[in-house]
Amino acid sequence: MAGAADGLLATVLTGRGIVRLSGAEARGLLQGLVTNNVDAADGTRLVYSALLTPQGKFLFDFFMAADPADPEAVLLDCDGARAGELVKRLTMYRLRAKVEIEDMSGDFAVAAFWNEDGSPVPDGPGLPDPRHMAMGGRAICPAAEADALIGASGAREADESAWHRHRIGLGIGDAARDFEPDRTFPLEANFAELNGIDFHKGCFIGQEVTSRTKRRGSVRKRLLSVRVEGDMPAAGTPVKGGAREVGSIFSTDEENGRALALLRLDLLNGAVLEAGQAEIMPQIPEWLAEHIGNEGGADGEGE
Repeated sequence: MAGAADGLLATVLTGRGIVRLSGAEARGLLQGLVTNNVDAADGTRLVYSALLTPQGKFLFDFFMAADPADPEAVLLDCDGARAGELVKRLTMYRLRAKVEIEDMSGDFAVAAFWNEDGSPVPDGPGLPDPRHMAMGGRAICPAAEADALIGASGAREADESAWHRHRIGLGIGDAARDFEPDRTFPLEANFAELNGIDFHKGCFIGQEVTSRTKRRGSVRKRLLSVRVEGDMPAAGTPVKGGAREVGSIFSTDEENGRALALLRLDLLNGAVLEAGQAEIMPQIPEWLAEHIGNEGGADGEGE
């Protein structure tokens, strides 16, 4: 892995938790519930996925990884503040399956590695973040070993806020800051483009709504990166185009004048957008631009 001289940064993501599923039917249970292919979490890669409501709305997202101590067990790198809720939800679906579900957040840590210039991190501790190559890599390790892992990588330790500025610049959301459980639809949060949904894996909870919306190309809202001119609005500030409310601000990066906003594509129409005292200018990232040219139709889910 490139060293600190090459711009490699690292931080421990303190807001992350780890849920472990083990037992003979652990992978089979997950495969019928989540949006991505559990079998792809084979020890050589992370798999980004989500658990939805039956109505196709976001509940939890996580990275699935094989447990090095037991390749049939799965570690879920999830929002730490909601790890207990995730355990309860998975337990509800377990029924009589031979699966043990544990919140192991106190035992593990998650470290993120990324290059300052946004270039890919070709190798190193952990595995590539599957959402976008510029996101770098993630490593799940025993909590007591996280600092040593970062030190051995040659990376320069950064503040966690630097990692959030990096992802905001790429237009990539964070569930704890940008997704609303039981309200946000996964396609609004760009799960398909960020490799969070496998439409060919078979059934998952919420599949019917998600697949139909994808097939119709009718996602009305999108989480987009925006440039902010003026005082940075607080998260939750409405975005307005004239007299119409067209969205809301979520993550903010005051240092670079950027934010993420969930915006109604069909109401933009070239209008000047404002949030609080600031002017808001959407910036569609290259990885998303080709997917949204025909969206915003009147028959879409995600009202």
